[in-house]
Amino acid sequence: MKCFLFCRAALAFSVMVSYGHQAPSADFPKADATALPIQAKIHTGVSSDWLAIGFGSVWVSVPKSDEIVRINPANNTIQARIKAPGEPCYGIGIGTTYVWVLTCKSQMLSRIRPQDNVIDRMNSVRIAPHGEGSIAVEDDTVWFIGNENGRSSQLYKIRDLKTEITEVGADSAVVNTGFVSIWVTSSGESQIYRVDPNTLKVIARIKVPAKPRFTTVGEDSVWVLSQSDGSVSRIDPAHNKVVATIQPGARGEGGDIAYGGGYVWVSAAGTPLTRIDPKSNKVLEQYGNYKGADAVRFGFGSVWISDHGTGDVWRIDPNRLALH
Repeated sequence: MKCFLFCRAALAFSVMVSYGHQAPSADFPKADATALPIQAKIHTGVSSDWLAIGFGSVWVSVPKSDEIVRINPANNTIQARIKAPGEPCYGIGIGTTYVWVLTCKSQMLSRIRPQDNVIDRMNSVRIAPHGEGSIAVEDDTVWFIGNENGRSSQLYKIRDLKTEITEVGADSAVVNTGFVSIWVTSSGESQIYRVDPNTLKVIARIKVPAKPRFTTVGEDSVWVLSQSDGSVSRIDPAHNKVVATIQPGARGEGGDIAYGGGYVWVSAAGTPLTRIDPKSNKVLEQYGNYKGADAVRFGFGSVWISDHGTGDVWRIDPNRLALH
């Protein structure tokens, strides 16, 4: 889903950097979640969770019913329900040819053919059973965090049937791609690891606020949501440095961050949607007072949010956000 971009010069440097300058705190417009311009609510099951965009569809994991649900954005209907082999508890990976899913109970990596919505291959893996991690895929090379050592500090690279492993930080979970690199969040070390996808060498460790978890790539930057204080760190990959720390206050377990439509979107418990302007590094608006929302993605001209509480997926029209 994320593409490698051009930033090869930075690969030669292995550095440790501290926090960048924090953007000055300021008030921003806030409203209740009921003010969100929701175009559609698609009911996916007991508790909708992770989201992904790809192959002309929105993909949703429903761990409690062991399903991956595929939504057709043309008419906001469910196109397919794909039975996963036991609790799809990590993010959904979108590759060039396949969709990839990790399952916690069965400890499997499953490959889905989007042509017919069939799981055509499963590999046994060892991952942390609590979930809250993600898969990165680039040209159907799959990257995720393994837990063979009990520390969730092993970055796995799987292509075809070949597996390579390298050590990263303790309590790592989320993996992303961009700028000819693999980016890994180490919640245990409060660092972002940057890894060369070819040599598997760690080429940078970047310090961010405590308990970083989710990342997205956009506007020539890597964006990191830290669960400890709900801050968003903006990393300049050309210098492996945090250049802004934005304070939307989206703290707590769960949550998500995504880029699309020229903005950075954040979701967290209690605050389903926050919009950040990457041109100014400022929060434009925030919608709160709703605990059920969790994952967020941008696609097909819309913002998509999964609602744990109702099992719905919300489709939001970003052009009708009225606070800014």
